[in-house]
Amino acid sequence: MNRFLLNNLLKKMKSNLLEGKSIGNLKIGALLALGSQLEAVFYYLGHELGLLFDVPKISDLTKIPEELAKIIKKYNLGEIDITGHSQEQISQEHLSVKLRNCLTCKDLLSSKISAEGPFCSFEAGLLAALVEKMSDLQCFAQEEKCSLQTDQSYCEFIIIYQKD
Repeated sequence: MNRFLLNNLLKKMKSNLLEGKSIGNLKIGALLALGSQLEAVFYYLGHELGLLFDVPKISDLTKIPEELAKIIKKYNLGEIDITGHSQEQISQEHLSVKLRNCLTCKDLLSSKISAEGPFCSFEAGLLAALVEKMSDLQCFAQEEKCSLQTDQSYCEFIIIYQKD
């Protein structure tokens, strides 16, 4: 459990309640601060949600970044920057993604709360499912850097897909 993060989130929740503001994302943050087993739950939820999205089937893996960007925009999941989408990198087994304003931490950035380690497992699961559904390949995604960790305006993910 990340006690420091939890305390900061609880203080922010109290402040927001007193001011009549929303605490929805702060509740999610508090849950994640309680323990890593919740990361698996949120990854699963994101993955299952992603499987419900309408996405095109893509046989040419070099087209995945372009289609992924369209889906992210269509479903208002943030703003995406595909960083590793050259022909050579797509033909390997991963895709690197920067996601600005991700659902999990976008509201937490203004509160100046920081986190240790990955925080956006929901988005990781969602990204894995989207690429999986587009490509018909087994996929796994992991957050490499969170904006709550780095103080950057984006979270970084790697999506790994198995071609065999």
